[in-house]
Amino acid sequence: MTVKSFSQGCVGPAGQVKWSYWENFELSPDSNSLFAREYYPETPDGFQMLPTLAAPRNYTEYFAGMMRGFIKVPVTATYYFNVTGDDEAIFFLSPNQSPASKIKRAEAPEYTDIDQHDKSPLQTSQAIQLVAGQYYYFELLQFEGGYSDHATLWWKKSTDTSWSVVDYNYIYEYACNSNCPPRGTVCNDNNPSTTNDVQDGFCNCVGTTPKPSACVGEKGVLQAYYYDNIPGSYVENDLINAPKFPLLPDRMEKLKGAYGPLQSYVKEYYGTLVQGYLTVPVSGNYEFNLTGDNQTFFFLSKNDSIQYKQNHQIFSFYGVGEYEHNSSVLQNSGPIYMEKGKYYYFEFRHKQNTWRDHFNLFWKTPFHPQKTWKRIPEFYIYDYDCEVSCIAENTPCDDGNPFTNNDKIDANCNCVGTPCSGPDCDDLGAKYQLYEDCSPTNNLNPIEEATWQSCTAAPNPNPARSASTHWIKYNFSDIFKFKNSRVWNYNVQSQTTKGFRQVVVDYSLDGTTWSALGGIYNWPQAPGVADYGGFIGPNFNDVKAKYILISALNNYGDPSCSGFAKITFDASMCNPKDTPCDDGDPLTSYDKFDNNCNCRGVDISCGTDTLLLGKFNLDDSLFAAKKRVEAASIVPNTQNISFTAGNSIVLLPGFEVKNQGVFSATIADCIQQQFMTNELKTQVNGKDFSVEDQDITMKKIVFRLNEPGFVLLKIRKNKGTETVVTLMENYQENLGTQIKYVPIRKFEKGKYEVYLKINNIEMSEFFEIK
Repeated sequence: MTVKSFSQGCVGPAGQVKWSYWENFELSPDSNSLFAREYYPETPDGFQMLPTLAAPRNYTEYFAGMMRGFIKVPVTATYYFNVTGDDEAIFFLSPNQSPASKIKRAEAPEYTDIDQHDKSPLQTSQAIQLVAGQYYYFELLQFEGGYSDHATLWWKKSTDTSWSVVDYNYIYEYACNSNCPPRGTVCNDNNPSTTNDVQDGFCNCVGTTPKPSACVGEKGVLQAYYYDNIPGSYVENDLINAPKFPLLPDRMEKLKGAYGPLQSYVKEYYGTLVQGYLTVPVSGNYEFNLTGDNQTFFFLSKNDSIQYKQNHQIFSFYGVGEYEHNSSVLQNSGPIYMEKGKYYYFEFRHKQNTWRDHFNLFWKTPFHPQKTWKRIPEFYIYDYDCEVSCIAENTPCDDGNPFTNNDKIDANCNCVGTPCSGPDCDDLGAKYQLYEDCSPTNNLNPIEEATWQSCTAAPNPNPARSASTHWIKYNFSDIFKFKNSRVWNYNVQSQTTKGFRQVVVDYSLDGTTWSALGGIYNWPQAPGVADYGGFIGPNFNDVKAKYILISALNNYGDPSCSGFAKITFDASMCNPKDTPCDDGDPLTSYDKFDNNCNCRGVDISCGTDTLLLGKFNLDDSLFAAKKRVEAASIVPNTQNISFTAGNSIVLLPGFEVKNQGVFSATIADCIQQQFMTNELKTQVNGKDFSVEDQDITMKKIVFRLNEPGFVLLKIRKNKGTETVVTLMENYQENLGTQIKYVPIRKFEKGKYEVYLKINNIEMSEFFEIK
């Protein structure tokens, strides 16, 4: 990496500073989430040059911004600094021109108005003497979630009575930025055995070395497999004892690095398995840190072999925050020497219960200029290509290709979509491809046919917006849950003054009663050229609406017309509560939409503490919960229904048994009942270990422990010399019956051994794929 040293001077041009920003945080950002960005602070997502220390107002949502540079005063005096911001702003000032010496001087810990100087005593610094002619390095950070945003640095001398914005007379640009080629730039690493040599963005030329085994898959791909409806908070034994783990996941997604899921707070009661290979761009010592909730295990092999995956282990045992790096010493690996050109197998095992859910691997490297914990991107990762797990056929998925629709798992366990051409694609990325800052795009032509405009004043549908007579109302026919949006302003050459400037957005379920989304949005003026890619629009934060109303408060100067080119919405259908659906989980029944547009079913087979049954006909014969059953249901006259619960069974008003129906209720331990049922089956079969045909695509392994013990369960081939998959890895297990499901659609033809070792007792069963 090429930077200027401070002996050469990092002081740039006078009268300006660079305002840099980083976008697309999932939640409201803070300093921890900003510092974890791989390219912070050297390479922002975008920037603007400013003449004062006042950031642009109402720029976008869920972003972090930074101004840094130098302050120099002409007269030695005592100064006070004051910071205002929304949502949060922090001001650092060094006692000299070195960034390493910076000190936090003031902060706005919560939103303030632009000129609200006294909402918190932390906004104002202590008295600071600045010496004439001396350069002082500074940083102003801002963090924005939703709605309005701004950040401004004010100052005054001890003799002044009012605050003023620090302006171009006293500021200098920071000129020691990175000069490394962008990631993906073709290069030559001077190693004849590598291919596809490209820059990594940190002045390292990295090629792909020969792969040591067929298990090393595609570069930049990392699959997460998710196992839904598994109660409990622990990897051991809640996840590893689940019959579906590890070969029968419910869904999968392609991650963007060694962290996930892509969207948090969406699912509860699930587990995760991630397998891949890590490479490094330079040899040296690397340190790793793990965070996760509820519980996360991370394993790193000493080489590409899964056999040595326990060589390095780190754990997040009891649920820590996404950037809570120091909750336990077990989260940290210590220095590990890793070599450029080698592949290192790694694995996540993660169990989520309720509330927040995440798993994150961070590293400190010998090549990054910032020695803080950084997320690991997909650039250094290769896929694990020897998994035999298989999601149920026809399960919806995402093949990662925006130019396909209706992606589903096929008969070969692959996620495959139907090709589309672009305009007919469901994915917005195919219709409106997003580009890096300043990269060319021809997505939106600067012609009138690609725009919308209002040239006649019309009464606004929202009486509260009566002064805004240029507006557009969208009627989506059904209720949707809205997330993100993207906007292209009026982009016709020489007519961009028609573009919406200050904008308000309202939403409604009925087109009559309107709710405001945030405050006033400032939409940037379009350039009127062919390489215009638009900007990130309002974040709707999962509001439910049938109508969306966009009203212009003003435009960029045209006296007659106002308009914009396009807006796209990321939205999903929101069916009414109790509408029947299919949550995709074969272990649940009576699937219906809830109040939050989620399709959820009920686990009627002892999978929950409390089982709630609404006003509907009961079709199954047995309903069991660990503690409590509550029902307002109907027992039809053709059905015998039984309830079992450990503590109580409550029949609510509306519960009804038809004339010929039979209903029984039992207070009993449903887990114990299931154990007894399995024990009876074992007695009938006369075996403690068996491999059964669940169906033509699935094997079912059943074994029983009559006392606690350590269990190793594998599937092997070639007379036991080759392990296909390890199902249980010598974990301590309690007595009882265990089940593991094995989908065989990925298995090659041949004979297979199911090897079971309990303590020192070894057993084998066999099956054949023809």
